[in-house]
Formats: sequence, C-alpha cells, structure tokens
Amino acid sequence: MRTYKRLQVVAVASVLAAGFGIQACTDLDSEIFDQAEASQFPRTEAELRSTVGATYAELRGFLDPVLLFLEPTTDELVVPTRGPNWYDNAAWQQLAKHEWTSVSPGQINGAWEWAYRVIANANLNLITLSTSDLQIEGEDVLVAEVRMLRAYAYFWLLDMYGNVPIITEETPPGNPPQNSRAEVFAFIEKEIQEALPTLEEGNSLELYGRFTKAAAYTLLAKLYLNAEVYTGTPRWQDVITATDAVINSPVGYGLNPNFLANFKVNNGNDPATYVENIFTIPYDRILAGGMNWQMRTLHYAQGAVYGLNTNPWNGFATRAEFYNLFSDNDERKAMWLVGPQRDNTGNIITFTDVVDNRNKELVFTPEITSLERAFENEGVRSVKYEVQSNNSRTDQDNDFVVFRYADVLLMKAEALLRLGNAGAALELVNQVRERADVAPLGSITLDELLNERGREFAWEGWRRNDLIRFGRYTQDTWQFKTNTEPFRALFPIPAQQLANNPNLTQNPGY
Repeated sequence: MRTYKRLQVVAVASVLAAGFGIQACTDLDSEIFDQAEASQFPRTEAELRSTVGATYAELRGFLDPVLLFLEPTTDELVVPTRGPNWYDNAAWQQLAKHEWTSVSPGQINGAWEWAYRVIANANLNLITLSTSDLQIEGEDVLVAEVRMLRAYAYFWLLDMYGNVPIITEETPPGNPPQNSRAEVFAFIEKEIQEALPTLEEGNSLELYGRFTKAAAYTLLAKLYLNAEVYTGTPRWQDVITATDAVINSPVGYGLNPNFLANFKVNNGNDPATYVENIFTIPYDRILAGGMNWQMRTLHYAQGAVYGLNTNPWNGFATRAEFYNLFSDNDERKAMWLVGPQRDNTGNIITFTDVVDNRNKELVFTPEITSLERAFENEGVRSVKYEVQSNNSRTDQDNDFVVFRYADVLLMKAEALLRLGNAGAALELVNQVRERADVAPLGSITLDELLNERGREFAWEGWRRNDLIRFGRYTQDTWQFKTNTEPFRALFPIPAQQLANNPNLTQNPGY
C-alpha cells in the first residue's frame, strides 16, 4: 500500500476551465482547492483534472528561483549592489563572478527543489490517474502531458546539475541512486517520444499553456541541440527532424509580426500570440502570482510613471557589452530602457542616489562602474515584458514565454550550420532578422548566430544554455567575470541535498 504526504492543490481559476484550459486567469469567482488528503482525493472528474492543473501551476516557480539563477550567471543580466540594496550576502555578486558554492546563493538549492517538486507532483498524478476509479475522457492525453511536465523538469536538472536521481512513480521509498547525465538524457528522450503520439495538436485557447505536440517537439529539439554537451555525442540531424515537425505542423506556427507583442500584459488572451508562442507558463497578478520582472528592473522613482502603488526595486540590468549587440534600427532594441527617464509631464525624473547621497537626473547609462557599489542609474533596464500600468500589485498578468517559433527556426539554423549547410541556415536566420527590421546577413558564422540568439532571446532563460554549447560560458570573460574555471559549466549538487541523500556525489570542482 502506498502512502503519500499531503497533496497540496493550488488550482487557479484557469486550471478548472472547460476542457482543462490553462489560459491566463481572469475568472475571479472560480473555486480554489487548498489541501486534501491523498486518500480522499480525487472524488470527481474536476478534482482529478485539478491534480494535473496543480502540477502545471508548479511551473510558475521556474521564474523564481530558476530563471533568477540562470540569467545572472551570463553576460546578459547583472544585479549590481547599489548602496545597501541588492547585496543579499553577496549572492548576486557570486553569480556574476562565477564564484558560487554548493551552499550559496540560495538558488543553488531552490532550483533543485523546484524541479523535484514538479517531478513529485507529476509522479503522484500518474499514480492517481492509473488507480482512480473515475473514467474521464482524454485521460491518456493527461497522462502524456504529465510525462512532459516531468520531462521538462528533468531537462533543467540535466542542464544545471548533470548527474541527478531519476525518480518515477515506480521508484521505491528511500534515498534514490544518482544517475549519470547520459542516463538522464536517455530518460527524457524516451519520455518525450512515448508521450508525443498522444498529445493534442493545436494552439487554441483550450490548449493554451499545456504541452502539445509542438511543445514536445521543441523540448526534444532543445535536448538534441545540447546532446554533445550532455552526452558527448552530437545529434544535429535529430535537431532538424524535431524542428521540422514544428515548422511543418498543420497548426501553422510562424513569427508574430510584432516582436514585443509576444510579451505584452495580456499575451495569454491574444490569439495572435499563439502563432509564435508555442509553450508558456500562465501568470495572473491575483490568482497566480510571480511575474514581477518590472519590479526587479525599474528604478524606485519610476513607479509613479506607470501608476504603480509601490516603488520598483531597481535591481536587474544588462551590461553595456551585451546591449551593444543591438543595432540602432533593430526593433528588438525597444525592449531596453536607456537614457533620460521622464515622468508623466515630460520632465526628467530626479532622485537622490543612495550611494553618494547626491540629487541626480534619472538617466540610465549602459556603463556600470562597479558590481559592489553601482550608482542607482547605472545599467540598461528591460521592459521586454510590458509593464502593466495602474497595477496595485507587484505581480503582473503577462505569461512567461518558454518556447517560441523563432527559437525553432534558429535551432534548425544552428544544426544546419554545424552540418555544413550554411546557405539554408542563413535563410532561417534572416527570417528572424527580417521580423526585427534589420538588414539580412550575407553570410553566417557560429559567432554571429550566437549573437543573433542573444538579441532574440534576451532575458528568456536560454543564454547560459547557449553560451555553454558554443564554448563561451566558462572560457570567456566579461565585465565583472574573470573566472574561467571549466567545472562551472555545471552547478554544484546543493549541500543540503548531499546531506539528505548519501547516494549523491558532488560534481567535480566543488
């Protein structure tokens, strides 16, 4: 007889929508389940579906801590200390300098626990679906989606930590053994391939935020794209096969003519974004919080400009060298705030800097003079995710975009280029550049392709993954980062997990 810990079900409004839609939440009157004993749950089809919805809801934890762990270790996002603010026991400085340990910063353990929380929920879902006496339509689809949720969590464990335990619904109690990176890769590949035939195909409101065939093929392409890093064996032709399955899908995915519309406040309620946004994590400022990029990047004094009831936190920025990858006519450059920042009357905002206690005009500069003592106005800020005006909360309604069609095109381009077909790769890269209204390239190299990926996917969570694959993450230096220790291509197994499970072995170098 199996026994389970209490099953927490945070079923936001959209989870229980007709057809199990996971679209952005708007129905404030929808029922929300809190907690239920596993032995008493589920009693109805709606409750059975909500168990799967709760696992989807766990994906919201990807933004914090996982994304806030990945991005600050790259050249595209930095969190300088500004006076007493954003020091946090030097956590952000450690990430920027590539000096983290198995204990600090806290995201080391937080990202691990997020992934295994998704996996634990998915495993419980699979047990519940297989043992429940309830007969529901499309149960096989739910099973396939749950397996994809588990595969997604394992993808990030594979990417961040390498050798990790594979825990399924069949794993016996106790401390699980540690699997090799190659074994985890094979497990993810098998899960995706076996789930694919059963997944739904489409980009309708009903399927929004759920794993569809296109989302599964895109995750599979990501897996193959990094196969040489993960296993030592490249799989470039398999990347092409997986991306072609999306490109040739009868759904008709494509590039949204408006780049920034993919990230606007109500992107989950705009069918036009479904053409490009293949998989998203839905957020809702009231029912499904956590989307708060605007608070992390805007200056304290900019709250009034956007009608916010509280001041932003003035933290996240990008370095001048990354900002300078964008040409002036690149429409994607509109994602950045730089230069004089004005109030609602057109006057430049003024503030008193906490660093030197001087009155200044708020002019964002690309240059950041110090990681440990940056002035308040230093660093370019990101508004890629549209700021929600007149918002009384710190969270917003934008849904986080995980997979986009532009990434499918550039993944295929990279595979073609690495296989020697530069001409076909160039055509795909220029499709993405044309949408950004920049001139087509006459030729393509791996360095230029990496730069194009940087411009296209800034602050979307893929930069570390890309830099490692291109051999640039540990080898290169950039502002505030001179450490080139090769072992840092993997994060350490968190010290807390090593203490909990004696079967775990620390990654080399830590």
